[in-house]
Amino acid sequence: MTTVQASSAEVIDMERSIFAEQRSDRRKATLGTWAIRVVVLMAFLGGWYFVSHRGIVDPLFISTPEDVGRAFIDQLTDSGFWTDVRSTFSGAMTGLLIGASTGVLSGVILSRSETLNRAVGPFLTLLNSLPRPALAPIFILWFGLGMVPKALVAASMVYFVLLTITISALRGIDHDINLLSRSMSMSPWQRFVKIEFPSALPAIVGGLRLAAVYSVLGAVLSEMVGAYTGLGQRLVTMTNNFQVAESFAVLLAMGLMSMLLDSGISLFQKVAQKRA
Repeated sequence: MTTVQASSAEVIDMERSIFAEQRSDRRKATLGTWAIRVVVLMAFLGGWYFVSHRGIVDPLFISTPEDVGRAFIDQLTDSGFWTDVRSTFSGAMTGLLIGASTGVLSGVILSRSETLNRAVGPFLTLLNSLPRPALAPIFILWFGLGMVPKALVAASMVYFVLLTITISALRGIDHDINLLSRSMSMSPWQRFVKIEFPSALPAIVGGLRLAAVYSVLGAVLSEMVGAYTGLGQRLVTMTNNFQVAESFAVLLAMGLMSMLLDSGISLFQKVAQKRA
């Protein structure tokens, strides 16, 4: 009995040491990641400061880091800026929801039927090849200068990303797992719900992170063509008035919006990977 207890204690101590080592490795990796990020950011800002203040590049074209920082802070105190942020974010999120849901649904349907996939494949390729800047004026002509055009442009960019990833993920399920599920007499619906979709979910959520960035780009693109409000329209106005620092501040706001969306979806991706 004493020997068994001693062996159990040794196993517990070994597990604790392994977990402690794993935590230490994760902390080191996190610190290393943030150190690289800080170095890259400082190098970028330092190079920008150098070329702008030394006259290597005319500040009229690239402004300076401190001017952009001040312009960004000024934007934060402007109520019109937050109206534009809400407009762009609403259009991007609406387009993301529409494009993602229809893209995943279409991917599931096409992955179940090879004949249907081959039949509609050329039409999907044709639609995907259409330039989005050409679609924006058409949507504006149809629906006016409101929320609908920017949501549709964003959805058109998101749809094909999720469609392609969903088809690839569902067809990439391990062949042995499919054989095992069929040998257990599982119905197609049971195989899809219990095996195929959970296995494909991490890849689909990973594609959703890319689609979130595209949704912001689509909404901004539509606003630049024509809109009442939005960061894209704000950017066009400022560049036309040669407000370079303010233009870079708006670009920074767009980038931060995409980063926040990506961070939120990445949390969902971790949950999906654990469940898978």
